[in-house]
Amino acid sequence: MAAMTDMVDSSPDPGSPGRRFRAFVALLGCAALVGCSPALDWRDAHPAGVDLLLTFPCKPRQVTQQVLLGGRPASMRMTGCVADGMTFALASADVGSAQQVAPALATLRASVLANVHGTATALHPSAVPHATAGLADAVEMDVSGHVAPGARPVHEHVVLFARGSHVYQATALAVGDGWRADAAATFAASIRLPAH
Repeated sequence: MAAMTDMVDSSPDPGSPGRRFRAFVALLGCAALVGCSPALDWRDAHPAGVDLLLTFPCKPRQVTQQVLLGGRPASMRMTGCVADGMTFALASADVGSAQQVAPALATLRASVLANVHGTATALHPSAVPHATAGLADAVEMDVSGHVAPGARPVHEHVVLFARGSHVYQATALAVGDGWRADAAATFAASIRLPAH
């Protein structure tokens, strides 16, 4: 799990969501080194301050940090954990108005690829029930990349979606050989927004 802490940031902006996400992943990696990282032990979680339910394979931790989304400051809640060599995380932020959602999602999508110098190997519109429909950057994608030239490969499955003025990014990530597509699919499919 030490590999999670090897992520290097190429983003010039210390408030970027990419930099903050990498810092959170590093924190989770350190926590996994200190304690026992369980095999996949799925449980429902309702992250504090986030209006959705999803299933994590381990007990999640949460931090809140300031980031720039679509060129505007936002308070982003990041909830996640590490299990069986993978990181599972949800990032969410209220961007203040529905008009700011599209630029915020575009920022998140660009950060996902830039974080790992990656490319999307599969891409389609996200299908989270009760999420806002028709947003160009509300996507579900598989990403392959690396954290630095010659570094171990990174695999991610990411779901970007929004409702109202809230944007969300659900990520399953593995560095090296720990990738499990079945676990990533289980995590992504578990996202449940309330029907109001």
